[in-house]
Amino acid sequence: MKVRWLGNSCVEIINEKHILIDPNYIVEPYDNVEIVLVTHEHSDHFDKEKFERLNAKKLIAPRATLEEFNLKGIEAKPGMEIDDVKVLESWCWKAKESCSYYKGALHAGDSAKFPDVEGVRVVFTACFPDFYNDYLNEFKRLKPELIVPIHYSLEKIENARGLKMLLEKEGFDCKILDIGEEIEV
Repeated sequence: MKVRWLGNSCVEIINEKHILIDPNYIVEPYDNVEIVLVTHEHSDHFDKEKFERLNAKKLIAPRATLEEFNLKGIEAKPGMEIDDVKVLESWCWKAKESCSYYKGALHAGDSAKFPDVEGVRVVFTACFPDFYNDYLNEFKRLKPELIVPIHYSLEKIENARGLKMLLEKEGFDCKILDIGEEIEV
């Protein structure tokens, strides 16, 4: 599976399906995105104009997001599975409604609390300093192979570096990606 961080909370996953999560990107995704997943309605996670340029076949988002942006798509509900993507609970700050998504990689939006899931290869996580200990406790429970901080601006890269330092002290593999960087997991 190939993954790219495209800025903000936008993550691109390429394996048997081409998936984009939270389409408010800084670097353009590769062509032919098939599925777009949205964690919640905040503008740093969803940009309608950028989404429409993708011309994706399928949109999956919480009902609040679909309604707020007048979108046609599949309502994401925790417990459902679509195209081998599991829709899980999420607790995003001040969101009307939010979801996490899992397909080998876990993306939980802004959350510092992660859903129960086994076999996590990579977690894409926000890196707000006030929640470093919450993230650490969640990763001790989930035991991911790799943790990738997202949801920060280049001016706030110290947030990602601080989380990486804490996690590596605890024995976790953590990688800070450049915007647009692709890795194989």
